[in-house]
Amino acid sequence: MKEKTEKNEIQMEKVLRYAELDEKELPLMEFDPDYKSITKPKTDYDLSHKVERCLFTYFQDIIGVYERNYLVNQVFLMRTEGVRPRVMEMKVGNEYIYVVPVPAGAPQAARMLEQMAALGIKKFMVCGGAGSLDEEVTNNRILLPTSAVRDEGTSYHYLPPSRTVEINPTVQKKIEKVLTASGEAFRNVKTWTTDASFRETPSKVMLRKREGCSVVEMECAAYYAVAQFKRLQCGQLLYAGDLVKPEGWEYRNWHNKTDEREKLFNLAVQCLMEL
Repeated sequence: MKEKTEKNEIQMEKVLRYAELDEKELPLMEFDPDYKSITKPKTDYDLSHKVERCLFTYFQDIIGVYERNYLVNQVFLMRTEGVRPRVMEMKVGNEYIYVVPVPAGAPQAARMLEQMAALGIKKFMVCGGAGSLDEEVTNNRILLPTSAVRDEGTSYHYLPPSRTVEINPTVQKKIEKVLTASGEAFRNVKTWTTDASFRETPSKVMLRKREGCSVVEMECAAYYAVAQFKRLQCGQLLYAGDLVKPEGWEYRNWHNKTDEREKLFNLAVQCLMEL
């Protein structure tokens, strides 16, 4: 038993030296650049079409409408513990894309991106809502987050520690091309990605506004970090729903803005086809 323990300790030391890892003050600072992971996503799904593009959306209501009108069709469920995300198929022109209604939060964003990338998909768009920190910037505009403050944990497992992560410049240009051609008012914004939606304190809001953030949400930093690490193309479109300001929170009935949500969904599809 003693020899086995000593052998395991020696092997651990070799692994740590290879990755040049050491205990930091905070575990999230211990970034490991090793591309290989012990755990891997499942890929043994029965796929009827070769699909190269995938749209993630937080608009369950729009998915419901499209499904009732036979515009999207469920093709499989992801194999995972808990609620199994549905993967839908949608035909755009002569091509099929996947449409996935995703759960909120950065860990799930990374998980979904990893799962779909394991199936060979390299091009992704995301559409969802965000809380507005600055109404002058966000008012009645489609929002393209080009930079995200990494106030969550997931992105630190994919990129070295830094304050922000940025969108791929090539992806940004392609999305801007589509939005400009659409004639819709849009704005490039810096977003605050946080894990704790009920810890958006007045001081934190003021701090984020001071560094240029216009919106707050829970996933963008993870999407961009995973995409960079895995060499994927990934962009995101947002609309400002609720209002988060030091004086208080305004719901603004944002979940019932069906027209805005459907417009954003369709624009995200157009952007995806441009990637």
